[in-house]
Amino acid sequence: MKAVHAYEAMPIDELYRWFAGEAEPTSPVWATLCRWIAETPTLTARLDALPGRKRQPNLFLAAVRYLDGPTAPGPGFLDWVDGNWAAIEATILARRTQTNEPGRLAVLAPALASLPQPVALLEIGSSAGLCLLPDRFRYRLPTTIADGAAAGPDAPVLDCRHDGDPPASPADLRVALRRGLDQHPLAADDPDDARWLRALVWPGESDREERLTAALAVAAADPPTILTGSAPDDLPPLFDDLPAGSTPVVMHSATLAYLARPERDAVVAAVRNSGARWLSFEGPTVVTSLRGRTPPVAEPHFVLALDGEPLAVASPHGRWVRWLPR
Repeated sequence: MKAVHAYEAMPIDELYRWFAGEAEPTSPVWATLCRWIAETPTLTARLDALPGRKRQPNLFLAAVRYLDGPTAPGPGFLDWVDGNWAAIEATILARRTQTNEPGRLAVLAPALASLPQPVALLEIGSSAGLCLLPDRFRYRLPTTIADGAAAGPDAPVLDCRHDGDPPASPADLRVALRRGLDQHPLAADDPDDARWLRALVWPGESDREERLTAALAVAAADPPTILTGSAPDDLPPLFDDLPAGSTPVVMHSATLAYLARPERDAVVAAVRNSGARWLSFEGPTVVTSLRGRTPPVAEPHFVLALDGEPLAVASPHGRWVRWLPR
């Protein structure tokens, strides 16, 4: 039986109301537009006709930004969609939601630094590979700024509000190998791929877009290796020729959410069976074994876990993190 994702099964108006709630804290523009879309039958009918998981709101909204469309609800938005539907649909069918948010490293890097060093970093769902470069950024910690071991003097500073003590400093992180896996890898030095990644940033989040642009420049100067494939079937090549003495770490952030539950569980089983350390950063209900194991949080958040044990709850884009007692 085919695994069905909520993007395929949920009524389209409910899907856009749900996304409005996700976007509200940082992008009132998207929240307002999504609520209006949910109440506009002529538009929801068109969006409902998109195939399968292409119905996801973030994909349509990114296509609007990618094509320089309006973001305010009303007749003007409807007219623009009507006049540009062929280009919108083509963009949605050709592209995927591959948000590559370097701000997540403010949460991931302290966990990676707490492991035996150096690490062989193996990422599922790498997009353009920005999260494979944790040692090339600088980090604002509670009392200082920590420089990554390979960070240049102009490396972007990743700001994050910490509640509690991080398990280690990103300055202690050493990366012996960085290798990713993605169904459709993006290239940091490709202008069109960069344009798509910027389109995936929500309106009102100018800090994210500036950080993304800076991170793309860092990646373009020395891009990591990203293999073409999908998990779990194509995981084995990630482990080829790992550096002796390194700690292999399989990492994923905001990746499993795009899979149906049976697919997510299959990926988790394959990672656990690999013998590598496992660092996950996903929504609170995405990883089956983590559901209900963290304190309730009112705002949208992700759960950071190492080898299936929760370490922190954090903003999905790394704006804040609450470290759990260890």
